[in-house]
Amino acid sequence: MQQRKKKKHSVLLIFFVAAVLVVAFVLTSGLFFKVTAIRVEGGLVTGEKEVAEMSGISLGDNIFFINKVSAARNIKAQLPYVQEVRISRSLPGTVLIRVTEAAPAGMIEDRGAYWLFDTQGVLLESVPVLTPPKLPVVRGLTLVSPLPGGELDVPEEDRVKVAPLLELLRTLLAEGLWEDVSSADVSRLANLRFTYKEIEVELGAPDLLERKLRTMSLALEQIGGAGTLYLAPVAEGQPSRFIPEQTPAEPISP
Repeated sequence: MQQRKKKKHSVLLIFFVAAVLVVAFVLTSGLFFKVTAIRVEGGLVTGEKEVAEMSGISLGDNIFFINKVSAARNIKAQLPYVQEVRISRSLPGTVLIRVTEAAPAGMIEDRGAYWLFDTQGVLLESVPVLTPPKLPVVRGLTLVSPLPGGELDVPEEDRVKVAPLLELLRTLLAEGLWEDVSSADVSRLANLRFTYKEIEVELGAPDLLERKLRTMSLALEQIGGAGTLYLAPVAEGQPSRFIPEQTPAEPISP
């Protein structure tokens, strides 16, 4: 009886080992599961062909041997607009690359061009000054050796301005005000300013931005036309102030 059990176990073990060897051969021989297609999803600015090429994955590669971590790193390193990469396999031979792209949040003029950057402070690309996109122009900062994919690098004395600028742009986006902002001025950190439609907005110090911009949203329901909106008093629990732009008096004919 025991001999029969041993014989049965031996046969099962042989089949198991044989099955493992067959699977290992199939996976490593390259005869099966070759990459036959590379699909890219989510790339609006970045071309699908560029994403596929930068991944380093080639048609004919063994689909199980592709290094997804390395491929994602290559894509993000070479393509500034790509913020996130997810790579998956779809057997028998398709590789799916899903990319999430960064969106430009502002631009800074530098030597005849505008440099676009996102809310994380990553430089995306430069565009000619003559054909700028509809983005807030940032004043009060000068770029140092800008490169696509690099950080928003500025002179050492201005580095304290970068974080408040990015926080301001993120808060404007969150409050639904960003689209109508044409410029932002961080020349004086104690008094951040930006232009919203025909209104010059003075924020004061870069604190309590969310409260100040929500106050601004409420104020916009009551004011109209050009002028200056002072939001600095909000930080001290006081109401905002709006001063309309003075209309020049028309000369009276004699």
